[in-house]
Amino acid sequence: MSESLRFETWDVFTDMRFTGNQLAVVFDADVLTGETMQAITREFGYSETVFVLEGQQAGCDARLRIFTPGGELPFAGHPTVGAAAAIARRHDLQGGLELQLDAGRFPVRVTGSGEVRHAEFENPNLPRVVAEGPDTGLVETALGLPRGSVAGGPERPRRCGAGIDFVYAAAPLEAVNNASLNTAAWAALALGDACGVLLYAPAAQESPADWHVRMFGPHIGVAEDPATGSAAAGLPAQLRAAGELVDGSFDWRVEQGVEMGRPATIRVRFDLRQSTFASLHVGGQAVLVSSGEIRYRR
Repeated sequence: MSESLRFETWDVFTDMRFTGNQLAVVFDADVLTGETMQAITREFGYSETVFVLEGQQAGCDARLRIFTPGGELPFAGHPTVGAAAAIARRHDLQGGLELQLDAGRFPVRVTGSGEVRHAEFENPNLPRVVAEGPDTGLVETALGLPRGSVAGGPERPRRCGAGIDFVYAAAPLEAVNNASLNTAAWAALALGDACGVLLYAPAAQESPADWHVRMFGPHIGVAEDPATGSAAAGLPAQLRAAGELVDGSFDWRVEQGVEMGRPATIRVRFDLRQSTFASLHVGGQAVLVSSGEIRYRR
């Protein structure tokens, strides 16, 4: 028997359609199996699709399940922002939401009206260093960079995360701009369940952003992501480990997607107290692109 569910597509971490990171939001998805969610995700072909279900915890407005073409994630940034924007628009809401993810409860504040919304979530998973990363030479080969491009020493690659993990690698801005995925060399990185590599540099002086980044994750079905809020959320852990942060309150703009022709801006706010992270917020804008019905077989 063929059934259908309502969906919307949003561009996230942008207020302009056809920029930022594409997201499909499927509503009332409690009737779907995980296998069907995975199939629908592959059908849309975006880096992620989010499924909105009834909340299972008291006080939660909705539960989210997030899939890439390669599998399910316990948390991701642009689906959390985009789903919050879509839920707020659908129910004509302003202010606070509580979203239940496999990585915890995420309070979200949504503002705006119409087809453009701003959402910022508080991440209950604070930034942390998980392990040392791959050798710099392996990262350079996997990203098509000349030897010596990826920093060693205090800025050497590390596995860090704030809900899900990435490998963080520093390089000059020109190298970040020129990186090109070498899929044949990717497996040698042995990333395991880390979602990808975030290559980062300070943004150009004329940019309003603080950091310029690119995220590669072909092993999860995402060759390159236009905007990765979950990776931006873990970047403070890498910078603290590299000795580049002192105690204080920070409000970063992280630019991504420029090389893909889908520029995006991710806002990352956090507090560092006595060398310990005390809070973490990630936010940005989202704009509605399309809506319709998707059919599935029960």
